Amino acid sequence: MLKIIGKSVAVMAFAALTSLPAAGQVDLRFGIPLPELEIRVGQSAPPRMRSEHKPPRPGRDYMWLKGSWGWQSNDWAWMPGRWERPHQHGAWWVQARYVREGRAWRYEPAHWSTQRVIEGEDYRRWRSENERDGHHDGHHDGDHHDR
Repeated sequence: MLKIIGKSVAVMAFAALTSLPAAGQVDLRFGIPLPELEIRVGQSAPPRMRSEHKPPRPGRDYMWLKGSWGWQSNDWAWMPGRWERPHQHGAWWVQARYVREGRAWRYEPAHWSTQRVIEGEDYRRWRSENERDGHHDGHHDGDHHDR
């Protein structure tokens, strides 16, 4: 009897430990987006997309998520592509978007369709300043999904 209980505990502990990395990828704060899921404003155009080597698929249920440029610390940073499992049934991958607004670029990060993206503090401040100064007329000069 103790052997059976011991094996059950070991199996449950193994299952719990191996599921931790997957749980870390999911936004468990219900409605509060992760910092990397904020709309940001870039002061320069994003560079051209990089060509990437796609490694072999690690499993049948994995999807290839193309790399993209993200706005970090006042500059563009490349986020390489990767294989990932959708963390929710029916979720799809939404590519990053880059939209020119006047002299700046609105950056909407890539994310799963089930994740919430909000306007970041820098974007809200930039938009407010430009609307107040009369420089922002709401006109989008260009929309680039895959530059």
